[in-house]
Amino acid sequence: MAPAQPYDATWESLNRHDVPRWFRDAKFGIFIHWGIYSVPAWAPLYAKQGQHYDEPAGNIPYAELYGYGLRYKHSPVWQYHVQRYGAAFQYDDFIPMFTAAQWDPARWAQLFHAIGARYVVLVTRHSDDYSLWPTKYSERNAFLSGPRRDLVGDLTAEVRKQHLKMGLYYSLTFDVYHDRYPHRPYVEYAHNQVKELVDQYAPDLLWSDDYWKSSEKSLASTWNSEALIAYFYNHAADPAEVLVNDRWGKATFGRLLGDYATPEYAAITTIPPFYWEATRGIGHSFGYNQAETEADYLSVEALVHLLVDVVSKNGNLLLNVGPTADGLLPALQEERLRGLGAWLRTNGEAIYGTEPWICAEGATATGEAVRFTMKDNTIYAIVLGAAGQHVTIERLVVPTGTSVRLLGFDEPLDWHQRDDGLLVDLSRARPTEHAYCLQITPQPWILMRHTGETGVAPNGATWRQYGSLYIP
Repeated sequence: MAPAQPYDATWESLNRHDVPRWFRDAKFGIFIHWGIYSVPAWAPLYAKQGQHYDEPAGNIPYAELYGYGLRYKHSPVWQYHVQRYGAAFQYDDFIPMFTAAQWDPARWAQLFHAIGARYVVLVTRHSDDYSLWPTKYSERNAFLSGPRRDLVGDLTAEVRKQHLKMGLYYSLTFDVYHDRYPHRPYVEYAHNQVKELVDQYAPDLLWSDDYWKSSEKSLASTWNSEALIAYFYNHAADPAEVLVNDRWGKATFGRLLGDYATPEYAAITTIPPFYWEATRGIGHSFGYNQAETEADYLSVEALVHLLVDVVSKNGNLLLNVGPTADGLLPALQEERLRGLGAWLRTNGEAIYGTEPWICAEGATATGEAVRFTMKDNTIYAIVLGAAGQHVTIERLVVPTGTSVRLLGFDEPLDWHQRDDGLLVDLSRARPTEHAYCLQITPQPWILMRHTGETGVAPNGATWRQYGSLYIP
């Protein structure tokens, strides 16, 4: 007799699944967009993120959507392509140039571990319908062409050697190549491929991507998403230890499928009553865009501040890298990653395994932003900026006997309770650059706080009731 399946293909059944503890403790993951689009590696630049959404179709700053841009004559991608490669050059002509000739999956995995990432999500097939594993459902795959190796399998093995969790991305609801998209033959094909990924690689996380326009393509019923998620949960060694994101289409009454929210190039500004994951590239694109310069990349300081802000508000940061076609991480991207990793080596205690405090944001008496995280009976006040001789964290009330320490400095710090907050003497300490973390035990009071307040509601079903309106 076959074992009982704990999840049915219904919203009500899937709604019982919760975010596993490992994901909530991880805080920092690496996203990887790598494929045929890494050969042209080009997208137009815009003055500000989000500007492209108000422009005609095809004007997209994401290099991984190069093939989509080619569908629109006179779009920036089409104009660039014709000038650079000629009108007769087809998208699939890039496949032999996607070689991964210098790719070292062990080095990637070792780097991700060294910088403090706790999980990795690899794009296995984007909207151009080119698969990075030896799928039996399509000949357009990296085992039969281009690199001629199992990119998914090779990286998964190396990531797990580093004891990191492995996630796999699949563009379920958006495809610009398959001739039967979005009809039933395409849905069956996509289901077969996703099940193949689940059965062959047993991912810890399944990351779908969605169609952003309002139409039948944004509905979960179009893609039979409930059945696919149930298959993944039920075929995991432990269904409670895996999870899916929220980009599977809307279920009934506008509610979303999935375990957590994924705002893109955006952040939630308060502590929401659900778990979430901010996702973005170091620059303006996910796939490598050779048109971007250092000015288009977030600085190490900006990355540190982004991570701290997201974690203080009950989220993870999934930070993307876009490798080159031959399998190298661009030097600027690696530099930024290593800078963030250096900060985490000293201050990771204030990030990993923490929860939101009673409030996420504060300030110093001189105007620097402060973010708070919590672990057991300790809070971490993370000051976003350079340290002076003293710092006053506004509105904190600290009782006698409280221990105040600086992460990365062995000795306890002298402090004084003032009417406007907690004054800490940093004159003997050596705070880290970009941001520094004060460990305060036991938890202080915050002025105007009411006894019994909690920082965040339970995760799980609460989030799904919000539909797509989760960004205030």
